[in-house]
Amino acid sequence: MGNQKDRLIESISALREIPFSKLFLIVGEDKNKASEQNIEKVAKQIQNELKMLWDIDIRAVDKQSVLKAANQLFTMITEEKMIGNDVFLNTSGSTHTLSVGAYIAACMTGSKMITAIPKYDDMGEEIGIEEVIEIPVIPVDYPGEEQRHIITLIGEGVESLDSLIFMITPDIEKDSKEFKSERSRLSHHLSKLEEAGFIKKVKKGRNISIRLTELGRMLADMINSKLI
Repeated sequence: MGNQKDRLIESISALREIPFSKLFLIVGEDKNKASEQNIEKVAKQIQNELKMLWDIDIRAVDKQSVLKAANQLFTMITEEKMIGNDVFLNTSGSTHTLSVGAYIAACMTGSKMITAIPKYDDMGEEIGIEEVIEIPVIPVDYPGEEQRHIITLIGEGVESLDSLIFMITPDIEKDSKEFKSERSRLSHHLSKLEEAGFIKKVKKGRNISIRLTELGRMLADMINSKLI
C-alpha cells in the first residue's frame, strides 16, 4: 500500500460481494524513511477502522526491490494457497515497485490482481474511485518435470556442473561415455533455465557454479510445496 488511504478503503468496499476472510496490508520494511512511517500509520488506521469486518494483518516487504518484494509476496500467497485460500492482490495506491512485484507474484501463483482507477474533479483533485478493474495476469510457462527436478537439486547452489551430475547419478564414472552424454544433456537444460531467468552461472576459477535467481527460488518453493 501507499498513503492513499481513502482510495484503498473504497476499493476494498467495492468488492464486498467477494467473501474475504482476511486482509493483508503491505507496507515497506525501511522504517527510517518518513514516507514509510506515514504509510505504516495509515495501515494501522485502516486496521483499526476495519477490524470488526475482517482479520487484518500488517506485513512488511522490501519495496525498494521488485524481485525481493515479489518473492516476499509470493511466500505469503503460497502459505495461503497451501491451506486452501484464494488470494486477490489489490494494488490501489501502491508504489510502482510494489505493484510490479505484486504482478510478478500474481503471475507465478495464478492469483487475481485488481486496482482502483481514481476519479478526479475539474480541478484535478482526486475525489474517489471511478471503478475497480481486474488486471489480466499472464500465465507462467513453467519448465518441464526434468528441469523442475534440476531446480530443486540446485537449492542453495552447486559449485560445478559435475557436482550436479553426481547428485543426479551418484554411481556414474567421470571418464565414461555416459558422463559426457549426461554433461551435454544437463548443459542444454541449464541453458534453457538460464534463458528463462531461473538460474545464473558464476565463474569461479575453472569451474562455473550455478545459483538460483529470485525467480528460481520462487519456482523451487512452488515445486516443493507441490503447487505445480
